[in-house]
Amino acid sequence: MQKEQFYNLLDNTNLLNQETLTELKELTEKYPYFQSARLLYLKNLQNTGASDFESELKKAAPLVADRKQLYRILNPGKRKKSGNTNFENQTSASSGYIIEDSGKSLSGNSLIDKFLSAQPGPMKIGKISREKHLEDSENEIIAKSVAENDELVTETLATIYFEQKKYDKALEAFQKLSLKYPEKNVYFATRIEEIEKLKNI
Repeated sequence: MQKEQFYNLLDNTNLLNQETLTELKELTEKYPYFQSARLLYLKNLQNTGASDFESELKKAAPLVADRKQLYRILNPGKRKKSGNTNFENQTSASSGYIIEDSGKSLSGNSLIDKFLSAQPGPMKIGKISREKHLEDSENEIIAKSVAENDELVTETLATIYFEQKKYDKALEAFQKLSLKYPEKNVYFATRIEEIEKLKNI
């Protein structure tokens, strides 16, 4: 297929016939992601009434970048209505259902009215209210964040405890450090003795 012939087919899809069908099929097989050729091939299948139009449409739909364009090409006379729709004369599909509620039947609108008029209360999760559940989880998070981790004990932290006059924590930190770093055992022992003297004063 020549370039000029292809452009002519794009401009006037009425020129599509059995001869162009085979040429467009070869073109789409050679270049499967050539969108314009695929759209023309589908239009050609539709114009000629080919039996494999539906199967080719299913193959082509995912490959087409703009499905609105595909719709316009295959259905040139049909245009979707604009956004101005009158909703007052339409009935809702959900307004026809009925729900049983403790012996009373409620239609769709009265069910919504009942929901809107109900007093809001705490949502229940099993036997525990939602607020209690959230409070417990917050307390767990707080406890985890305050808990000290033995792996995070450093000499700097122990010194900070000492300077803040938190002698119990400083003593505990230096004892852990003496076990963790036995090569500095003498230094930590002198710091522990110093803290014990200050605690006894």
